[in-house]
Amino acid sequence: MNTTTENNKDNQIEQIEKKVKIQKPKKADFRMHAHVNPLNETLFPYPLNYNQVDWSLHYPKKFGKDPLKLYLNTLEYPIAYDDQVKPEYSESIVDFLDIGCGFGGLCFALSENYPDKYTFGMEIRGKVVNFVGEKIRALRDEGQAHNVSVIRTNTMRHLPQYFRKNSLEKIFICFPDPHFKKKNFRRRIVNPGLLSEYAYLLKPSGRIYCITDVEELHNWHVQHLEKHKMFKRVQDVEQDSAAKLIWNSTEEGQKVERNKGSKFIIVCEKV
Repeated sequence: MNTTTENNKDNQIEQIEKKVKIQKPKKADFRMHAHVNPLNETLFPYPLNYNQVDWSLHYPKKFGKDPLKLYLNTLEYPIAYDDQVKPEYSESIVDFLDIGCGFGGLCFALSENYPDKYTFGMEIRGKVVNFVGEKIRALRDEGQAHNVSVIRTNTMRHLPQYFRKNSLEKIFICFPDPHFKKKNFRRRIVNPGLLSEYAYLLKPSGRIYCITDVEELHNWHVQHLEKHKMFKRVQDVEQDSAAKLIWNSTEEGQKVERNKGSKFIIVCEKV
């Protein structure tokens, strides 16, 4: 075979590879209402307990499975929860949890900056989860993002059904819905009952990060975290590399930055 023929063949192969390359999704195709009532009945599947969670579906490369297949618990990418999960697949490997991860900005930043840690995003809006999942698949097609995953679920109702006690290193809550009306305070993702759940799931000295652009909500975070007996406030936040990441990694954080708004952060450690 002469050199010209070989070059033509290589060019044909390169063109074929370009055609089948998975494209990254566009946010405009996945927009939906910003807020969902988390107190409503859950109408999509969820595990009855953490033994029904198959982590090999979320981090397939680690378990020798196809990394391009998606399981997001959405209509398009469903998950069937049952008791047939192998014990070695139900042992959680998640280190960082992003509650209400939105379009996944922080998840991807954590994945890149902490390549040896596993990040998991939880989001209640199905279309948004599909966006993050399809972006993960596109990045995995390029050899990236094997340590990050996302799922559609209602954290307020089902969080302890995914994780074991003392299993998480960090929990992130970034720019949550402030629920300004007093009657809706019970919908806030930071409250005494949920803080007890977060403490239960965090490892000793594990950290929880809360950031918002609403000062009244920040004061609420401070009040309830400082009052909770399982948490103590971290004073040297500027020394925490993860705290630096949450400042501008999320879509909401970037929007606040563009509008020259204020941001308020509190980091607490489990005692």
